[in-house]
Amino acid sequence: MGASLDRPRFTWRYENKIDGQGRVPLPSKWRPESPKGVSFMAVMITHPTKAEFVMVLPMEQFNRFSQGICDGDFTQPRKLAERHDYVDRIIELELDNNGRITLPDEILSAAKLEGSILFVGCIDRFEVWNPKAYETARAAERFIKI
Repeated sequence: MGASLDRPRFTWRYENKIDGQGRVPLPSKWRPESPKGVSFMAVMITHPTKAEFVMVLPMEQFNRFSQGICDGDFTQPRKLAERHDYVDRIIELELDNNGRITLPDEILSAAKLEGSILFVGCIDRFEVWNPKAYETARAAERFIKI
């Protein structure tokens, strides 16, 4: 994350390997100078192609992202269901001293992450993909009507 922890910039794509414990190092350009106490929120997302991927947000971005789900009367049945659906797909990831995140088995399985994974920078957040699923998703995006 370069020079500033306040405003990380995640750009480019990087392929890396997951070890047997689900640990994978962040790309060196994205790592903070000191990983101590740095954490992210990982959200499982379903792409329109039905591929699962992981959207990873710094805490500041996560707070903005989740504000809508936290607003309103959370005891209302619809809001309660939205909140349950939402939190069932989120987990906090901490950086270890070597700049690695550990992806839980549930995420590895859902997103079909094994061996090589792809980090995709999205400026203020990043995504973690199965490389083949990402290529399929990108090809399909060219034909999605907005």
